[in-house]
Amino acid sequence: MASGPDQPERLRVALVGDRQRSWASLLGIAAIDVIPVSELSDVHGQDFGLIFAAVHPSEAASLIAAIEKDKGLPPTTLFIASNVDEHPQVRLMEILARAKREWVGTFDAIVDPVVLLDRNGLVVRANVGFARVVNRKVQEIAPLSFASLVGEAAEGQEDPVALSLADGQPRTEETRYSLLPGIQQVTTSPLRGADGENQGLVAILKDVADFKEQQERMLQAARLADIGLLAAGVAHEINTPLASIALRAESLLRSAEDARLQEIDSFKNFPRYLKTIDEEIFRCKKIISALLEFSRSRKPEVKEVDLNALAEKAADLVSHQMKLKQVALGLRLEPRLPTIEADDGQLRQAILVLLMNALDATSPGGHVEIETTRDGAGAVILSVIDDGPGIPKENLDKIFSPFFTTKPLGQGTGLGLAICHGVVSAHGGEIRVDSEVGRGTRFALVLPLHGHKEGAKDKKRRRERSALP
Repeated sequence: MASGPDQPERLRVALVGDRQRSWASLLGIAAIDVIPVSELSDVHGQDFGLIFAAVHPSEAASLIAAIEKDKGLPPTTLFIASNVDEHPQVRLMEILARAKREWVGTFDAIVDPVVLLDRNGLVVRANVGFARVVNRKVQEIAPLSFASLVGEAAEGQEDPVALSLADGQPRTEETRYSLLPGIQQVTTSPLRGADGENQGLVAILKDVADFKEQQERMLQAARLADIGLLAAGVAHEINTPLASIALRAESLLRSAEDARLQEIDSFKNFPRYLKTIDEEIFRCKKIISALLEFSRSRKPEVKEVDLNALAEKAADLVSHQMKLKQVALGLRLEPRLPTIEADDGQLRQAILVLLMNALDATSPGGHVEIETTRDGAGAVILSVIDDGPGIPKENLDKIFSPFFTTKPLGQGTGLGLAICHGVVSAHGGEIRVDSEVGRGTRFALVLPLHGHKEGAKDKKRRRERSALP
């Protein structure tokens, strides 16, 4: 193999004799090719730089004679002993081989991807973890460039490996590589020679996408809890004066029916104004009810639930509104879907929230669909899909925040998806959102069959098995 500008020439070493074959894989490293051969004559024409041979004294004379006769042979080392395995040089080789075995075993035992690079960013050695994430065999990786294996850093991000190779400084930074999944936390440790010059570096990668997702969920849960307490207090404080206003508005409406008052010109608008006040009070009550529902932490009343039946009931409840807006509602339910342990009332509320949001987002002539599917052996998915305008990328991380809404003023409280998120979380599930501007949106409720909470590895495996389209 040709050498690069800063790479030493590779040394090819021949091991003569059958008993040395086991050394070949143990002694070979990035700059040395160790190749076993049966006979001394087999080394001709193969560009070997060194020959090792361990022989019995009875074989030594003929081998030495062959070496002296053949002036074209490279330098040759002979280990001669009646018991070759006890020869000090052979024992030294075995010790070195064992040390390499231990080092390689330790290197490959590290679960996180680890790679040793030279100063040009070429791979000197990679462990099994790194080979797995780049989907190659370990033997195929060296001496390819690190950049060709992982791809470019995401737009707007810098590659910490390239930076450390350039300035020789250690780093721990997060980035996304185009050829690797997830978010990589990259730790670089430069290697320096005796003269202090940078000789390369060790890079350790760790996919922290699941960790960051869990961290965000914890922060979201904390925010929801704090806002829930505030919402409950505000709702109770507003309810009292609102009830008093509603009572007096109803009394005034009854009084406005008096014929004598209706004869007064300046009073003609009073019934209409009072009706508006009454309607706005009713709307405020609905908002406060949603606030109280959001703030109320109630443990699900778990029982066996048929998700297909629940989807059909929810569809029946919104079918009239769908027809009025001329939006088609379809059901695509997987037959023989397993039942789940859940609170059917809370789930119905979550499904209705998604259906009404889909209806609001869909124009007349559009289509909304409810879909149920299996998600591996331990979970099911209920999806609500619309062909509306989609959700802009900058809003995707805000949609579950309380009071955030893209609807016109007066048409949304911004609590629906926050409540929906709370319901699904209480069941040990998750909500996935897949949206593209101009193409529509899919909300998927992922619910475990038995209400248990999955670990990060389980979630990662399920996402890999069945990613949303």
